[in-house]
Amino acid sequence: MTGNDGTGRSNGAGDAPALRYGRETVPIPDGAFPRLDLLKAKLPALPPSAEGIVAQRLAGPAGSPPLSRMVKRGDRVAVLVSDVTRYSATETFLPLLLRETDEAGVPRRRVTLFIARGTHRAMTESELRAAIGPEIDSGVRVEQSDPEGNLMDLGTTPRGTRVRIYRPVMDHDRIVLTGTISFHYFAGFGGGRKALVPGCAAKETAHQTHFRVFRDEGPGKHPMARAGVLSGNPVHEDIVDAVSMASPAFLLNTLLTPGKRIFDAVAGDWRMAHEEGCARYARHFRVAIAKRYPLVIASAGGFPKDINLIQSHKALDNAFHATEPGGVLVLLAECPDGFGSPTFFPWFRFRDPDVLERELRANYQIYGQTAHAVLTKTRACRVVLVSSLASRDVETMGMTPASTLEEAVRIAGTFLGGLPDPLVIPDAGYVLPDPAGTS
Repeated sequence: MTGNDGTGRSNGAGDAPALRYGRETVPIPDGAFPRLDLLKAKLPALPPSAEGIVAQRLAGPAGSPPLSRMVKRGDRVAVLVSDVTRYSATETFLPLLLRETDEAGVPRRRVTLFIARGTHRAMTESELRAAIGPEIDSGVRVEQSDPEGNLMDLGTTPRGTRVRIYRPVMDHDRIVLTGTISFHYFAGFGGGRKALVPGCAAKETAHQTHFRVFRDEGPGKHPMARAGVLSGNPVHEDIVDAVSMASPAFLLNTLLTPGKRIFDAVAGDWRMAHEEGCARYARHFRVAIAKRYPLVIASAGGFPKDINLIQSHKALDNAFHATEPGGVLVLLAECPDGFGSPTFFPWFRFRDPDVLERELRANYQIYGQTAHAVLTKTRACRVVLVSSLASRDVETMGMTPASTLEEAVRIAGTFLGGLPDPLVIPDAGYVLPDPAGTS
């Protein structure tokens, strides 16, 4: 049964879906709850063919001619693709995208796939092959962006961000953005413009655009720098201004189910198509709830949503919207790659979010911002983390470690003096709870 608020009522753990944890699934402990609420996306029917819907969007792009008419034989084409932390179904859509450049007469040797890794680690050869698929051997070049490598200065945005892009990308005649659309906890949505900034930008450029999360006058976070918001969001708008300087020619973004299947795609003008895709995504994944809950049990959604703590925080942020102040939020996030960056964990030497914010304003780092966001949440509610991280490190981050979901539920009961009916969010890396009911 589904309620008017978007939640479904279950008569116990036996009716609840197993929760993804890394590449495995974990059941809700049997007998722990007589009843529970489920918060799931409002998924559409899948298209008959994933390739078919992508081909359809490429044939009828938004605000742009087809890519095959925008490039010519002599062009060098840069195609920016997601790294291992953001599954985008690249292996599915890339053959169709390259068919467009083939039709325009562009030889494969003049097409370069750039891994838009931003400030993330470089990918291994096996990860590259898994992410790109068979087209890696089709004659195209493959190169990973480097935020501290050979950079080209394009100018400064109206907000003062110095825009420096990986020069080999800019050496191409046409830039094509790819990726997938999802919620982003302070840029509003992922996908679109983010393939270039921060995907192929200098570390300094990434830092400056992300710094817009804070109010100019301070202190505190800008009220519009939040998930599901583009208009008036200073982070999004600064990134758009930065990307405009590089003039991307085209965009192709997928919309994925939590099971990593393509249910739609958008293509065309990099701004118009992305905005259309964000609106479509939000219709399915922003879900109204009538209340916040004293106990929320959430899965980040499994690999790669929980590949590391930095990526898992996005699920933590989504689930936090459904948690009562002072309540308990249990998060399943394996984090096999640890924190995700060596610059993240040292920020927890600051135990007070206000002190950490003052330090960030003086010495901003992207993952210091993530640490601030984690610390803010752990001061507002109790977070019990089921992960592979060391217990002492979880405690340093202000969370309570648990080795299993069953242990986490016991801890939650201790904190709350009993176990209330919980809200279970099987795919918190995708679903944005909306307590205001504005979905």
